[in-house]
Amino acid sequence: MAELGKRLNLITHVILLLLFCLAGASSGCTSLEKLRGKSYSAVRSIITSSYHDPEADSKMMMAESLFEQGRYKEAQALFADIADNTYNPVLMAEKARYYEAECLRLQGKLHKAVAHYHRQLQDFPTGPYREKACTHIYNIAYGWLESGTLAEIEADLAGTKKSWWKKFPNLLPNPVDDSKPLVDVEGEALKYLEVAHTHDLTGPTADKALFWSGYIHFYRGRYEEADYFFSQLVEMHKQSPLWEEALKLAVIAKNQSTGGAVYDSQKASEALQLVHHAEAAVPAYVQDPEKTAWLNRQKVAVRMQLAQKDYEMARYYERTAHPASAYFYYELVTRRYPGTKFEALARQRMAALEQVRQDQERAAASSNQPGVLERLQHEWQKLTGQSAEPSQEPATPATPPKDQPRTLPADITQPR
Repeated sequence: MAELGKRLNLITHVILLLLFCLAGASSGCTSLEKLRGKSYSAVRSIITSSYHDPEADSKMMMAESLFEQGRYKEAQALFADIADNTYNPVLMAEKARYYEAECLRLQGKLHKAVAHYHRQLQDFPTGPYREKACTHIYNIAYGWLESGTLAEIEADLAGTKKSWWKKFPNLLPNPVDDSKPLVDVEGEALKYLEVAHTHDLTGPTADKALFWSGYIHFYRGRYEEADYFFSQLVEMHKQSPLWEEALKLAVIAKNQSTGGAVYDSQKASEALQLVHHAEAAVPAYVQDPEKTAWLNRQKVAVRMQLAQKDYEMARYYERTAHPASAYFYYELVTRRYPGTKFEALARQRMAALEQVRQDQERAAASSNQPGVLERLQHEWQKLTGQSAEPSQEPATPATPPKDQPRTLPADITQPR
């Protein structure tokens, strides 16, 4: 390692000399030292990121002293140098990375700060500074949403939403403002909210990160993503003060994310399960008339979609010339969803199919093929569940004719 350090110093001095010669003039001792330090750092980072630094402890003490004095820019450079050296102890490197992000945050460079917090979590996912980093990431991301998307939602709910041409200047990139991302502030905020939750699943900000992620997606009409975040909150954070609101929004998001009755109805079924869970787990939904009425409305909405799903399935079988299967699904609609409009529609179609069955039976009876009518009736009753499979009784032993003498078994005729 010492030999590598000597070679590194030699290469650095050679490059420094070449740069100095190309400059064409000397710029003083102070400028020379700065140029030498920058060149050394650049070359060292190209060659290796792991080296023995005998001054690591003194650098850490100096950086902490500068941080306490409020000289964040100088402290940041020292913390970055310590954190980038993977030869340093793990605890020292994590602390340096965390305080490097702190220096950026206190300088107002929030976008760079949150990126360094994220890098710390990636390099040291179980370190002692994990919870603090997740808390800062959540606070920064929520601050971006609060001044942008959440303010827009509040204005929309209050009926004072700005026109697009009034919001246009705020949508333009601002390269001078280091407190926000250059573009797509909302997307960056959602990304870092998910980072804050993923790296600290049970932390103090995990439930809030899930809720606001789901809330933004819900407002934008991305119901599948909203359902993903709300369902996680309902499942993993039952003691959260946001649990009840997340449950309500999860039910609506599940019912809205199906795409309609012609698509998969699994999400609608999950929404109905959540409704039943709320009735069983939260006494307020049974005692409070307003909440009970809300639950009843959600049940009606979900059941109507499920009823339409089964009804459309029956219509499909009817269009494809499978009357028995259509009759079966119409029967399901009448039994599962009584009192709905689809029950009345299903009964009308069942009556029409019954007429089709009678016409088929008359056509079979008028034909000369034996057994066609019985087979048609049996298959129809079997598919519609109107009769069970005929039982097969054991055959009775045949008796011999009267003119034939009866014979006894041989073992009986033999004397004992």
